[in-house]
Amino acid sequence: MLIKDAPAARRRRRRRSWLLLVPLALVAAGCSAWLGLNFDIRYVFGGLRAGPGSVFDTFVHRPLAYRLVAWVLDLGPSLVTPGNRSGLVAEALVRVEALLWVTAVCVGLRAGLRRYRPGRLPVLVSVAVWCAFALCPNWTFLEPDWAGALWATAAIGAALTPKRLSVAGPVAGLLVLLCVATKLTTAPYALMAGGVVWLLDRRRAYVVTGWSAGLVSVWLLGTWLFLPLEWQWLHDMSALVPTSPLRLGLGGMDWRGFVGSAANVLVVSPVILVIPAATVVLARVVARPRWLVCGVAAAVVLATVPVIGQGEWYLYQWVALLVFAAGLGAAAIALAPERTAAVLIPAVAGGLVSAFGLTRSMEWRASHLPHLVGECVLAAALGVAAAFLRPTTRGWLAGAMAALVVTFGAANLPSAAYSVTMAHAEDTNVSEFRDSAGLRGAFDALRARIGSGATVLYFAPGEINYLVASPTDCRYPSPVWLQRSAFLPYVTDFASYHDNVSCLDTAEDYLMVAEYWFDLPGQQDAVQARVDELYDCDRSWRATENIYICPRRT
Repeated sequence: MLIKDAPAARRRRRRRSWLLLVPLALVAAGCSAWLGLNFDIRYVFGGLRAGPGSVFDTFVHRPLAYRLVAWVLDLGPSLVTPGNRSGLVAEALVRVEALLWVTAVCVGLRAGLRRYRPGRLPVLVSVAVWCAFALCPNWTFLEPDWAGALWATAAIGAALTPKRLSVAGPVAGLLVLLCVATKLTTAPYALMAGGVVWLLDRRRAYVVTGWSAGLVSVWLLGTWLFLPLEWQWLHDMSALVPTSPLRLGLGGMDWRGFVGSAANVLVVSPVILVIPAATVVLARVVARPRWLVCGVAAAVVLATVPVIGQGEWYLYQWVALLVFAAGLGAAAIALAPERTAAVLIPAVAGGLVSAFGLTRSMEWRASHLPHLVGECVLAAALGVAAAFLRPTTRGWLAGAMAALVVTFGAANLPSAAYSVTMAHAEDTNVSEFRDSAGLRGAFDALRARIGSGATVLYFAPGEINYLVASPTDCRYPSPVWLQRSAFLPYVTDFASYHDNVSCLDTAEDYLMVAEYWFDLPGQQDAVQARVDELYDCDRSWRATENIYICPRRT
């Protein structure tokens, strides 16, 4: 009787285990319902919608591969909410599309891992990776770095799932190409993915590497021959950040900024804290612990290289480390369930520190960052210590699900800040929501005044033309090159700057100037004279407190 009931009991336990995913789905749905899209993602959507050209020749500060992703995601709002593609419903729809994309990738990851590691490992790793993408901070969600990491994850599944190597090679190679082309600084993510495949099937890793190298070469040659504008933008963007090692080398790097960014990401994304404990747990169960430690160290370095290379210290650039930490922690739980507490302690403790710290005032956070980082380090140390305690297996799965909710949910709390002390430390999820609501109301009144068909020359960030939704005749819907020239004089030597200046020869009906972003008096004399010749700013009016509109001279 006991033998007959065993399979049924396992099925019941499996069904109960899947029910534990409900909290994760509810958190993701709740975030999608109100968080909307961050300003960077709006920049891309707004530019592609407002620009006069196609996705191939409209500048939105992102490579072509990412522009194509945004164009595909924009099909949903275009079909479902064509009259209001910038509203809450449209943004929730885009997030749902992205969640479906993440789900498809993680299903493929599970299928690939299952061919080589049956048992609970494929499920736990794919669920943890899903959380890392779906429940990441709003400033990270859908950024190019996020998309690059997702393509790399998809490449792992594509390399391992097909039985035929002739299928796995080109499909995985194409996904690696998308990872690299989405943003060249995400190329190290492809190496991380290749390392995972190499651990499980070296032959497949070599075949995928060959296909990837060939496809990336074809892509580079094709864009060089047929899309010279893409190469111009790539060259100019790589030198746009004044402190980037791509421009100055490591000797001119802002190491203080790097350390500050690393400290901030520990608090904002505490899942990173599980890496030390998970490494210790896995080192106790694998055959070659030294190789494991070296592999983890290499992955951490590869995940950090894009942050250093870009030199901007934005927290979303750490996304690969979040994904790696989630997958590593899940693997530790799967292979050593008796040591689950070692992984859960830093996840939960770090999540609580994050929830407390991110919801304090900006002044409090600025003065308490060392304390918050110290508490995070202590949480990681407690996890390492727990790895050596007496093992236990009681309630490990429920605890793992709860830990995922806590560690990923902290940054998605309404009053959680985008960072502790770095860029956008003054922005919180709820403040962004309120500011967007205010701008939508102001721009509704603006469109009623100028007419829905009026064209606008935007001297404003891309988020503004996204919300205004009026077209422009300029291929630079947000004039980054003009804007940067006010405080980076070397930008005036770029071909993209002169191309951007040519937008002053277009015939828009109105000029919109966001004073907080665009320094019109700081522009070159010729630019100021041309603006004064075309637009009558003596008859300007304000759309908001710091955005004014100038009509075209007649």
